[in-house]
Order: sequence, then structure tokens, then C-alpha cells
Amino acid sequence: MQFTLQIPDDLAAQLRPRRQRLPHILSLGLRELDAQGAAGFSGLADVLELLASLPTPEQIMALRPSQPLQTQIDHLLERSREGGLTDEEEQQWRNYQYIEHLVRKSKIRAAQQLRQA
Repeated sequence: MQFTLQIPDDLAAQLRPRRQRLPHILSLGLRELDAQGAAGFSGLADVLELLASLPTPEQIMALRPSQPLQTQIDHLLERSREGGLTDEEEQQWRNYQYIEHLVRKSKIRAAQQLRQA
């Protein structure tokens, strides 16, 4: 498929030497965009990337939400208490709960590994 678009000159200059890798660059960019929130996991990319990197038990035990992520979770919790969430916020809340579940399971396993060591 051929795709034509207009981009700023400075971006074109950066892409010109990489034109053969442009499909890969676009694929990576779309994945990053999805991880930043378009897929409903806003703020969770760092957590997911850490878990995917097969961290040590110590790294798992030290895992905490970033300040922006904690702020977003607190905001959703407050909105829920005040009268409800929009459908989009409800989906985001469910996503946070699912990732929290995965992190808790990871921490349980990490604690077991540390006790056995």
C-alpha cells in the first residue's frame, strides 16, 4: 500500500536517512501511542514494560505507581465517590484494577522467591 502525507521539513530531514525503516518506525510509534492511553491503559506503559522485562524479585517488590499515574487513580476514585464515572472512566478504572491484580500476583511470587533465597 502506498501512503502519502505532508510532514514538517525538520521531521522529513530526520526520516530521510531512515526511509527504509519507516514501516517499523510507524509501527513502534503506534504501539507507543496505544500504550499511552488510546488503548485504555493510560499511564500504565511503564508498569507493563517493567513486568515484560522479566524483572528481579527486588525490582518487583519496589514497583510503585508513578506520581502521574497515582494522581489519575486518585482522580478516578474521587469521581467515583462523588457520583459516578463516565463510560470511558469506568473502562479506565477496570484497566487499572486488572493491572493492579497482575502487580499483586507478581509481588506475591517475588516475595516467595526472596524467602526461598
